[in-house]
Amino acid sequence: MKEAPKTMPELRPDEDLSVLFDFGFAQSKTGYRFGIDALLLAYHITNGPAKCLTPECKMMEIGTGSGVVSILSVAWGFLGKITAIELQEQLADRAKRNVQAASMGSQITVITADATTMADDQTRYDRIISNPPFHPKGQGRLNPNSEKMLSRHESTLTMRSLFALASQRLTPTGILSVLYPYKRLEEARSQATKTNLKIQGITPCSHNEAQPPTILILDLVQAHNQTTNETWHPQTSMNRASFPKLNQ
Repeated sequence: MKEAPKTMPELRPDEDLSVLFDFGFAQSKTGYRFGIDALLLAYHITNGPAKCLTPECKMMEIGTGSGVVSILSVAWGFLGKITAIELQEQLADRAKRNVQAASMGSQITVITADATTMADDQTRYDRIISNPPFHPKGQGRLNPNSEKMLSRHESTLTMRSLFALASQRLTPTGILSVLYPYKRLEEARSQATKTNLKIQGITPCSHNEAQPPTILILDLVQAHNQTTNETWHPQTSMNRASFPKLNQ
């Protein structure tokens, strides 16, 4: 079991500290800051229908931001190695410091790169995960802050490019897990078909059972290995209090 970190990450002048489940995360004061999406994805990877908890399980996170999803995945029981990719240098730097403070450097490797153009080293992953930009390219008001803009709008990582990358880098039985707004479900189905993937599972997320889901976690697999139809899983709560305490 993982112990709570004994240190907090070193902070830059433009950062502050967010403490979540006893872990400290350096975040920008004015730029990109993680939200409930990170918790939803990390918990899904370790406790959801597509969980992968064996030490042999290799995972890639595309767009790790400040490293929250990878760190919480390990804290909630993920035992394998994680390659966490981040395009923005300042975010990758935060992720590296957060991983170091969490004493998870032996499991999580943060790489500063554009995942869609980085060289293929022939590693194939059992899980690929991403909390990608929610807004399609050309839609929505662009935020003047570059960190927020790149994290929220598909200026560098489109749904199509993310799915194509996953199709190439997954093992034959691997799973891609991503979050998107509910309204983009049909688009996801279409892009999956174009990239030789298929949606295997859909987990709706909402603040309470009385409200319709606003976010979906999609599990996609290689199309040639999928024989069953889409499965809708029980709704997941988006309330932070609903997440269990970490293993300590």
